[in-house]
Amino acid sequence: MKHLNLPHYPAMHRLSPGLRSQRGVTLVEWMVSITIGLILLAGLTALIAQQSSTQAELEKSSRQIENGRYAMQLLNEDIQMAGYYGEFSNVAGLTVPGALPDPCVITVTAIDPAMVLPVQGYNAPTTVLPTCINAANHVSGTDILVVRRVEAAPLTIASAASAAGGQVYLQSGLTPSGLLFEKVMGTGANTGVFTLQTQAKPAVVAASGVTAAAAIPAAPAPLRKFLVHIYFVSPCSVMSDGSNCSASDDGGNPIPTLKRMELPVSGTTMITTPLVEGIENMQIDYGIDSTGNDGTPDGKFVAAPATVTDWANVVAVRVHLLARNNETSAGFVDPKTYEMGFVDNVGSVQIVTPATAVRAYKRRLFSQLIRAVNPSARRAQ
Repeated sequence: MKHLNLPHYPAMHRLSPGLRSQRGVTLVEWMVSITIGLILLAGLTALIAQQSSTQAELEKSSRQIENGRYAMQLLNEDIQMAGYYGEFSNVAGLTVPGALPDPCVITVTAIDPAMVLPVQGYNAPTTVLPTCINAANHVSGTDILVVRRVEAAPLTIASAASAAGGQVYLQSGLTPSGLLFEKVMGTGANTGVFTLQTQAKPAVVAASGVTAAAAIPAAPAPLRKFLVHIYFVSPCSVMSDGSNCSASDDGGNPIPTLKRMELPVSGTTMITTPLVEGIENMQIDYGIDSTGNDGTPDGKFVAAPATVTDWANVVAVRVHLLARNNETSAGFVDPKTYEMGFVDNVGSVQIVTPATAVRAYKRRLFSQLIRAVNPSARRAQ
């Protein structure tokens, strides 16, 4: 038999029938693979979106907490300093006016008699407002707080001569005779009224354990800048027309903001400064020392002192601030109501319920009891 001379193929090059039949991927297999990939991609996208949304909510919450704490810190520091008039401490000897003064009047003749009222307020006003606050720029029903004091750092003797013309200053010291300690208030445009002096000090002779010191003559008493701060909640942060809040402010989404009005350095109108955005409501209770002998509130706090004399006896303030996010949260509806102190002087609780139109904002309530250090400390002596 004749043998055929066939080519020899190594075993490793021989394909099994099963492998020879695997020519590619079928359409069904491609569709299954694509479907699985899309499912995984959708899950990954949802996870990223959820993490992004959670991060955004955390950032909103952080800003809200920081805004609330900062607003409370500003009020805390100012209220604690209320009634600080430098070297002058005989506030109890001042005459209480017959009616609450208008804090918007910036003349010396109006500011000087109001010194006896370091703290003044307006309880949930709706129409009767300080004359310098337009109703369009105030959130109706939120409290207004007025604080009076002087700046902690006095002007130096050298700079007193160049005091700002429209700024109100307080000077306290001895009369030129050196027999009486008094106060005088005036503006930088009329420095001739500032005639009070510091006390002269005699020379000290060196002795055992005593260092010699030269005599110090009497000198003009320093001037301290007088401050009148009016705190209120405004429905917007930045007014597009520069005068009144409207629906077009803050990019068409007005942000409630804690603002402060203060005396001008020059000019004839109070200056308004936005302080903290997102402060939606402010309610304040007042503690009164009616006995005037220990510097602590007698009994419970009230929504507003009943008389001008009671206002002069305010020694503590309880502040309630309602802070909200500047942006809404998708799918969120605020279900809560907030207790913000008293609504009257008989102890009725002030309940604040956010309007339906703004319930998509998350909120947080801040409350703090603040002692008016200067009025209370003078009574405790």
